[in-house]
Amino acid sequence: MFDVLISNLPYLLKGALRTFWMAAVFVTAGSIVGVLFGSLAAMGPRWVGALITVYVFVIRGIPILVLMFIAYYAPPALGIRMPDIVAVGGALALYTGSYVTEITRGSILSVPKGQSDAARSIGMRGPAILRRIILPQAMRLSLPSLVNNSVIMIKATAYVSLVGIWELTYAAREVVERTLAPLEIFSGVMLIYFAVCYPLSLLSRHLERKYAYVH
Repeated sequence: MFDVLISNLPYLLKGALRTFWMAAVFVTAGSIVGVLFGSLAAMGPRWVGALITVYVFVIRGIPILVLMFIAYYAPPALGIRMPDIVAVGGALALYTGSYVTEITRGSILSVPKGQSDAARSIGMRGPAILRRIILPQAMRLSLPSLVNNSVIMIKATAYVSLVGIWELTYAAREVVERTLAPLEIFSGVMLIYFAVCYPLSLLSRHLERKYAYVH
């Protein structure tokens, strides 16, 4: 029954490599943006925090698929030439960044205020306090949520196939059109995603238990 899957597995794995490459690049970019914005939202000026809050609520209020369609169609409509993968990947990075912003902001605010007060009492300034005292503790607290968010975003990369970006799901659709075996092919796709995402989910749970009582 699954001979067709085995014979097409190399092609699917090639698509999987493209998927996980995209996820690594754009989720990492979004996470960097999120850590920066989350730090500014928690410890920066109020007007900066207000702008970041608007960004978070707007992006999180739009389905990721709609955001990708906007990113895909907006540049040509404005006369801007941009590779499709950059436009859609940028939407994925923005979406990731909005969630990482909130994760980082919450983690920073969960660090006891006495930590920063003690640092100021020995002459440390704001940027040094954030870099050397607050962020190391906040990142440990946020690691489980960051890993879990990465799992969600890896699976969200499947949406890029709907705008013509070749990756695992797009490759699977090509194979299905050729073989007329959707059950076998998409069962294989499911197993490929599971093989990557399940270990990350276990890592998230392990980190959650490990750092549950870190203060």
